[in-house]
Formats: sequence, structure tokens, C-alpha cells
Amino acid sequence: MGVITVTDTTDLTAELLEIERALWDANVAGDADFYDRMLRDDAVAVSPWGTLDKASAVALVRENRNPYTGYRLSDPVTVPLGEGAALITYTAEVDGINEGRPFTHTVYATSAYVREGQSWRSAFHQQSLKA
Repeated sequence: MGVITVTDTTDLTAELLEIERALWDANVAGDADFYDRMLRDDAVAVSPWGTLDKASAVALVRENRNPYTGYRLSDPVTVPLGEGAALITYTAEVDGINEGRPFTHTVYATSAYVREGQSWRSAFHQQSLKA
């Protein structure tokens, strides 16, 4: 893969948004094995509920105690970070169940990806609750 140019941003956005949707789908399904494959070993996630390393994130999806039941992603923007790395940010409206009660909240999310061979792998994910 050569250097990403501005004209490549639309394709990059579509590619990374497809991965983000697959990760959200895996979260809804409790598919921790998908998370285990997609996250780098040194991956970090940050949210209003704390900071997680890969092992903790995979375990949390596997437990699926407060499952997400649906989501909607909007307003994606990508930033190429040189050859083989990129960032995507977007808004996510998330439906779920917490301690038996349904909820909906909106977060601003950012993920950083590193290309390993022909595949993108997640190195970082962050969510901030919309006030």
C-alpha cells in the first residue's frame, strides 16, 4: 500500500467504518473471538467507564452482562496517520440493557488502526458520552 492521499479518504472511511460496524455487531452478539482477532495485543480502550487492555475488553464482550442491543453510526471522519495507520471518528447512538433496564446513549467514538499485512487491526478505541 502506498501513501494515502486525500482522494483515498473516501475509500479509507468506508473501509474503517465497515470494520467499526463489524466490531459493534460482535459486541451486540457477544462475539469475543472476533474482538480477540481484531485487537492488537497492545490495544487500549478508554471510555467513561474506565480503561481496558485487550484481555479485559475481550473478557467484557465475552461476559456480555450489559449487552448492547443495537447501534447507529453517523458522521464518520478519517485521518490518515502516514503509511499503515489511520484514525476514524464518528457519533454512535447505542441501545442496550444495563442491570435489566433498557437505555440509549450517544457517544463520540474514535478508533486508531494499524495495517498489519493486508488487514487493519485496532490499536486504540475511545468513547466520550454526549452531554
